[in-house]
Amino acid sequence: MSPAAAFFEDIWVMVNDGVYEPAEDTFMLCANLDTTSADTVLELGTGCGLVAIVAARTGARVIATDQSSLAIQNAKSNVAFYNLQNQIEIRQGSFFDPIKPGEQFSLIAFNPPYLPGTTNDPAFDPTWSGGKEGREVTEIFLSQCSKYLLPTGRLLLIQSTLSNPEKTRKYLERHFHTAQIKVEKSFFFERLLLFEAIKPISTSSSKKL
Repeated sequence: MSPAAAFFEDIWVMVNDGVYEPAEDTFMLCANLDTTSADTVLELGTGCGLVAIVAARTGARVIATDQSSLAIQNAKSNVAFYNLQNQIEIRQGSFFDPIKPGEQFSLIAFNPPYLPGTTNDPAFDPTWSGGKEGREVTEIFLSQCSKYLLPTGRLLLIQSTLSNPEKTRKYLERHFHTAQIKVEKSFFFERLLLFEAIKPISTSSSKKL
């Protein structure tokens, strides 16, 4: 198959086979980054690199990670197309494994796989499957993210009504100074929510969800 193309405002990226194709959840995140040249951004699960490119175009410095080698190569190609290699560093690894000791960020952005599904499902795809209840990836992320945020840092996290976002809301309200649903959008089978949480109360966020 030929690579697909994705567009956000004036940004165009190629999406290779085996890489998550940007959709409404990606565009919701892109439209609400609110980054400036003062920001240091970590994007987990960068896929084709669109979110990282949008952030870098505002002047932010970005580290973008993905566990997929296909995504890493795709993101590097798109970043090079916009000549943003000096602003965006692409690293391969799962969750926060690629982050070096002491690195912290003013924004962590994540559009995780959030739909219910397991490897036993005929249509299973790791780019969208978040485990049996759709929360496996989200819960691992939440248990680790706080220590990688600067004291005044922000978290942006996409969730779906198909995977119990109320549980995410309660967790964020317990562990962060402020938490809110920044944007939500309804579709025929789900509602997408973009959570924003600011300034963790402490560096420990490992309590059970």
